[in-house]
Amino acid sequence: MRKLLLICAASLGTLAAAFGQTFNVTSPTEGAFLGQSNQVKFTIRGAEQEVRVRVRATGPAGTTEIEQRFSPNVDGEIDNQSITLNFSESSPEGDYVIEVSATEPGKTYPVITRNVIVDVVKPKFLTYSPLPNAFVSGIVPIRVQLDEPNVQEWRVQINNQDIPNNTGVSQQFIVNWNTAGILNDGNQTITIKVKDKAENEASQTISVTLDRVPPVISIQYPRTTSDIIPNTDFPVVVDITDGSQGSVDVTGIDVVIQNMNGQFLARVTRTSFRTIGSTVRWSGTVRMRRISLPTTFKLVVTAVDRAGNSGVPQEVVLSTGRGRGR
Repeated sequence: MRKLLLICAASLGTLAAAFGQTFNVTSPTEGAFLGQSNQVKFTIRGAEQEVRVRVRATGPAGTTEIEQRFSPNVDGEIDNQSITLNFSESSPEGDYVIEVSATEPGKTYPVITRNVIVDVVKPKFLTYSPLPNAFVSGIVPIRVQLDEPNVQEWRVQINNQDIPNNTGVSQQFIVNWNTAGILNDGNQTITIKVKDKAENEASQTISVTLDRVPPVISIQYPRTTSDIIPNTDFPVVVDITDGSQGSVDVTGIDVVIQNMNGQFLARVTRTSFRTIGSTVRWSGTVRMRRISLPTTFKLVVTAVDRAGNSGVPQEVVLSTGRGRGR
């Protein structure tokens, strides 16, 4: 009996085609990726009565069926109609078979089958840099690693604008942002958008501060005229001003003692680090009783801010043995 029914269905399909009656599924295509929300689109020609269209999706968790009825226009067409086929986030991913059938009284159209891949998980960002609130300058490498095997496209934008070489399909990538194209320093927004082949989307927004101004170093104490008493500790006070508030980090400041030939002798011990308005003050102490210094030596200060800008090194020549301070 089943064999007889199949033969009859095939005969009806052949007869329908012969009279210009056609049924075509335009989406999804064979091998397509389906996400959470999908449209099964189709067109019917030569229909005479209301057509019942059924979508049957079979996958790892079983079968889902959706059925709707459509009426043809005066020309016998049901043109570019669709049935919504949705999957939830908990739906099993993998290979599915979509069968689309259409029938009207006394007429059956051939069943159309599509083999598809269901992917309901949005792309995930495993790592990315720079991190939010970072300070940047020069050529900024934007590094991203994704957890997404089916990337359709990623796109990197700065302040909602495209930059060179800002798209691709890899799971791990680097985009170099040349900040020379930005007129003014200050807050900038990096946006990374990712879409997979099933149209699932994810994005990451990173707010950074563009700082191209090098820090300015000022040695407040000691001065060249200061008297350094042998075997007596003395303080060091350095002020550093930069173009952006919070852009100077204590780890980027180095205060050392050198001989007159530039040879390293000792590093000054830091005792405090605090902010005074737009300036940071670095304070330290030279432990004269712990190190052996020549009569004349140099105190040298270097500073690099969080954006990687280096200030002009400052130094002061000091001498011991000239008596107590003036």
